[in-house]
Amino acid sequence: MIKVLHGEDKLNSKLILSVFPGIDMLGKAFEETGFCVVRGPDLITGGDIRNFFPPANVFAGVIGGPPCQDFSGLNRSPGTYGHKMLDEYVRVVMQVNPDWFLFENVARAPSFEVQGFTQQRFALDLGWFTEFSRLRHFVFGSKSGLLLDPVKSQNKSISGGAVTGGDQRSFRACCDIQGLPSKFDLPSFTLAAKKQAVANGVPLQLGRYVAGLIHSNFYGSKDPLGVAEENIRRCCCECGRAVVGRALYASPACRKSAQRKRDKQKSLNGQLARS
Repeated sequence: MIKVLHGEDKLNSKLILSVFPGIDMLGKAFEETGFCVVRGPDLITGGDIRNFFPPANVFAGVIGGPPCQDFSGLNRSPGTYGHKMLDEYVRVVMQVNPDWFLFENVARAPSFEVQGFTQQRFALDLGWFTEFSRLRHFVFGSKSGLLLDPVKSQNKSISGGAVTGGDQRSFRACCDIQGLPSKFDLPSFTLAAKKQAVANGVPLQLGRYVAGLIHSNFYGSKDPLGVAEENIRRCCCECGRAVVGRALYASPACRKSAQRKRDKQKSLNGQLARS
């Protein structure tokens, strides 16, 4: 029998659902942080999220993100599959009705909203934790309105880039960059498929960091920044980072991001006025 959880019961639960898991490096990071992860269907295991209808009010959180190929700047012929899978992600979150969700994808992934959740979108670079750079975007949403305060800093000693499916580095080197243990292997995969599966995953270093943020905010101190949530001022670019003093933005990059959004909206308004 499924136990239906409500309110504080779900917040006290660490049972979460991982969607589009692949080899689920993000789920592994959450497991290391003390969460119990249930994995949804994935193409890599012959599953299809379009046939997946999880129960409501059972999972405290939902993590994951749809395939990013159609959103990648390297893709010169993007299709519509990524957008359809993004819609499926939103559908699953709404059906599960969790207390929070975490979405992960590339920087060009489109924005979306899930009704009933306060959301923030922020970037994290693997290069802020290691000597290899890999920029990923995260969207965190919570019903309570509680937001995260992710790091905003830069590692000045970058020595290499992200792992890719066609990476020329050895499989062992790719695993090391992504934070996987030295004995990690996918014995039933071809070498090319192994590299692709590892490249598609969220680096464990990033996953552990975000899982730790969520754990401390929702399952540790209810006052992680030392002040009440309603008194915390947040960056105006919608990344959700805390700002102090008279600052409106957490960094120059946040200011530029907000300006790009204003310019885009101004251009859209102009197009609508002319039509």
